[in-house]
Amino acid sequence: MAQDLSSIPGAPENALIFVDSVESKKGMEGLDPSKIALIDIVRGSKLKEKYGPRGENGVIFVETVDFARKRYTRMFGEINPAYAIKLKEYGSDSAFQYVLDGSMISNSIPQMLAAMERKNIERLVVMPPKTAKDMVKDYQPNDKVLWVLIQSKTTK
Repeated sequence: MAQDLSSIPGAPENALIFVDSVESKKGMEGLDPSKIALIDIVRGSKLKEKYGPRGENGVIFVETVDFARKRYTRMFGEINPAYAIKLKEYGSDSAFQYVLDGSMISNSIPQMLAAMERKNIERLVVMPPKTAKDMVKDYQPNDKVLWVLIQSKTTK
């Protein structure tokens, strides 16, 4: 992806850009679009207070898939210690089936989970697939060894 931000809807020109929480001097140059999990565009007067004149045109925060995965797996482990234990046991979350508000997440998993904020999660439960069967609207058996059911606060 080039430095040209015109392809990103709402992206301000000359915005300050952070990639994985580190200011990027090259903008988004060299970033593979398929490796991006999240782009957050922020504008407002508080940015000038925090970043000085460099932030007056806005700030773009970019998270890569790997960075986002580390962030959300850490957050999920803090919410439910059983998740952290299973993550350590399996070495990664690739053996996990994520379910958000009763629906299976099967595509763009890191991108979907990167947008999650702790304050919006009501509950996170880990369970074997057979137990999850009755709790998932669109249940489809697969090779995942652990199911992670996430209930957001908006579904109450």
